[in-house]
Amino acid sequence: MTSQGEIDAILAEAEETLGAPPPEYPDSALEEDAAPQPAPPAPRPRPSEGVARRRRNVTRSDVQRILRIEVPVIVRLAHRAMRVREVMQLASGSIIEFDKAADAELDLMINNEIVGYGQAVKVGENFGLRVLRILSLQEKIAALGVGRGKD
Repeated sequence: MTSQGEIDAILAEAEETLGAPPPEYPDSALEEDAAPQPAPPAPRPRPSEGVARRRRNVTRSDVQRILRIEVPVIVRLAHRAMRVREVMQLASGSIIEFDKAADAELDLMINNEIVGYGQAVKVGENFGLRVLRILSLQEKIAALGVGRGKD
């Protein structure tokens, strides 16, 4: 299993490369029998918390590991802050009012950070989310907390 530290390091490196257009990884490039990619440039030294580390470039293997990571997907109807006193008074049948219209877009969240928006739909007997808008790659990486010291 990939550790959170490894994920953070790979995402941090990916964020640094976002100044240039992100590389495209067609589905065929991620298959085991895909043609080998050219060797990446030599790694650059990277200081981190007083300890010098050798930077390595993101490889096809890194991308494959990232794509296999399972993450919690959350659809948030609304949110609101409440005082502890109010929470303690909640009982069955209590109604909590939110400052959000009933037909407003719902928040699509990964790692408790918004990455897109959508609307609730019924899929058979289950709920689903029709994705209406997804943040750009740069916005997603920023929302996931790379470089903000999140653990």
